[in-house]
Amino acid sequence: MELSPTVLIWAPIGLLFLTAIIGIVIERHRKDGCLKSFNGDFVFIKMKDGQFIWGKLRVFPSCLELTYDTPQPMGIGRSKASYVFYDKKIAEIERIYRPAPVAESQARREWEEEIADLRSLGFLKRIRRSIRNGYGMLKDAFSQSVGLLVGVVKQRSDTMKQVGGSDKHATEVGQSLLKVLPHAYEPVFESYRGSLVVLESVSKGEIQETVGVLDDYTVGNILIRSVELAEQALPPALVERSFDLCDVIFPRTVAIVRHRIAETEV
Repeated sequence: MELSPTVLIWAPIGLLFLTAIIGIVIERHRKDGCLKSFNGDFVFIKMKDGQFIWGKLRVFPSCLELTYDTPQPMGIGRSKASYVFYDKKIAEIERIYRPAPVAESQARREWEEEIADLRSLGFLKRIRRSIRNGYGMLKDAFSQSVGLLVGVVKQRSDTMKQVGGSDKHATEVGQSLLKVLPHAYEPVFESYRGSLVVLESVSKGEIQETVGVLDDYTVGNILIRSVELAEQALPPALVERSFDLCDVIFPRTVAIVRHRIAETEV
């Protein structure tokens, strides 16, 4: 079937614009999946030098913002209200804690229900993960198909033949589009999700073990939940709040899931 000249001219151009626009929109809203789960919550961040910073976390595509619950005075009539982490400072983060809600509260019961649901992943949740994992396996084929489609139309359009490298550019756009949808499928991590695990992390040159329920992972981070804080060395201002359990995000540059715990009935 012969395509009309109008279609031959505008279809590939429209495709290029569409993929570029979609890529820009997704890039503006792209956030790490683990960090996004802490967005809007009170957290305390431990830096690699041992310093703690705490407040309400806001997650942006290219940075993190921590709004202090108690502003820090810096002069007469002025105080620091927030702390912004960009790439270099984000790389200095050792872990991010999100304390569990106060015991016996409704929020705490809902938090405990979330952990229970995580411990018994249902069929539908596993199907959703399988679909996401399938996308990860096919993403390269998708990016190549964008360029192939433009290349086919280009061969039929005298106008598009004048646009040098249009098919190559389309392939690059497709690849860029997929890069802003980061995927980190790992078979072992998938089988460990919802299980109690031992996570090994490096702190000041020493290996530390943390026990918790593996919730999720991304290219850059690992999220484990229901971690006991009794053994953690916190500054006095945080100890006074009597936190007992928390969820923790570890950068994958300093941590790895090492063991799954075999639970036995007592």
